[in-house]
Order: sequence, then structure tokens, then C-alpha cells
Amino acid sequence: MDAPLTKKIDIKLNYLRSIEEIESGIKTNFNWYQIRFNYEINKKWDVQAGTAWMQVPAYNTTTNRIYARVFKSSKINKHLVLRNGIQIENHSKEEYRFDQRIILISRLGLRKRLEFLKLAPSASYLLFYNIGGNPIRYFNESGEQIAYQAANGFHRGRLILNLNTKIGKQIRASIFYMNQHEFNLGKETRNINVLNPNTGRIQRPFNNYHTLGFSLTYILPGTNNKPYLENILTN
Repeated sequence: MDAPLTKKIDIKLNYLRSIEEIESGIKTNFNWYQIRFNYEINKKWDVQAGTAWMQVPAYNTTTNRIYARVFKSSKINKHLVLRNGIQIENHSKEEYRFDQRIILISRLGLRKRLEFLKLAPSASYLLFYNIGGNPIRYFNESGEQIAYQAANGFHRGRLILNLNTKIGKQIRASIFYMNQHEFNLGKETRNINVLNPNTGRIQRPFNNYHTLGFSLTYILPGTNNKPYLENILTN
């Protein structure tokens, strides 16, 4: 839900629940909550700041993050607009994979909705840089440990294809596809998905998956409705 505070400042509240069906009934994978403030500097620049929690019942854990983003909009031609941004996050100690993250974001979309069903297609790509987190043990070909340190570096990318429709003055609905792919880029002693030869286990395995999702947004009158990325994209 979006709500205006002033002419240039909005507040956004989000809730996301992930569930699956098992033999004994419906199981919750996680609950996601977020509060975010948006400030429109001018037509090209806007900044955002907020906090988010993820609660995972299976592990009885709740992680928290605080973050800030800045975006710049650039007109490519009379039909397309490109939004480039950067997000900086700081995570609570319950998040073991990283302490901070830097996310580079690019979004290509239409300047105006299509007349057909008021559709607004877009394509986005996010590149994640991890800092800190629990250290990983690194070994040479002889099985000797050569390093024990955090896996700082670029390790995740996300491609998102989104189709948004304007149902009414205040209601928007989106169907989106997301592909998350993790990788190693840089020094071997900063990799993830690393084999520990002493245990035979993979340390910090790649988390690759595809998602088909649906989101619904209600916008209170007076809100600046810019095409912000949905929260699942930087989850």
C-alpha cells in the first residue's frame, strides 16, 4: 500500500507471504514485511530508504535489514525510459551470508502505458555484491586450507520480466517472471559454492531458481506512483 505524506514524500507498506502445500496442510515458507519512504527530488532523481524483516518459521529466525536507494531516470526515446539505481543494505547478525550488500539496478520500461488493458511491460536486471558474513574455508588441490575469510564479491544476478496493469485509479496488478542465478566472479578465495574436501560438503551452495509471481498494490489518492521495483526483487 502506498500513501502520500507530502507532495514529494510517500510511504510504502508491503507484506509478502510464501506458502507451499504439504500432506498435512499449508506450510508457510517465509513472511516478509517492509516499510519504505520515497522522496522525489525532481523528475529525474528520487531516493528511497526503509527497513525490512524476513521471518522463517522452519528455522525460527527473523532477519532485519536497513537500506537506502537512489535512482535516476533517463529518456531513451519517446517510448522508453531507463532507470538506473544503486541500493546499499546493512543486515542484522541473523543473516549469515553477508553483513552488507550493494545492489546495482537497471530497469527498462515504457514512458506511457499501452492503451490495451493499460499494460506497462518492463525488464530489470539486478547485480548483487556481498560484503562480510560468515567466513568460508578455502583449500588448494592438495586439500590444504589456504584461506578462511568472507566471500566478498559479486555472486548473484536477477533478471525480472514484469507486466503491470492499471485496474483502476488506485489499483495496480503485476505478473512477473524472475530468474535468480548465482556465480563466482573474481578471486578463488572469495568464491561461494566451494567444496570442503575434509567433509565432502559444498560450502555456501549456489541458490538458483525461477519464480512466477503475482502482486497487487493499492495506491491512496495523491501518491507519486513511480514504477518502483517490487520488494521481492531485492529480497
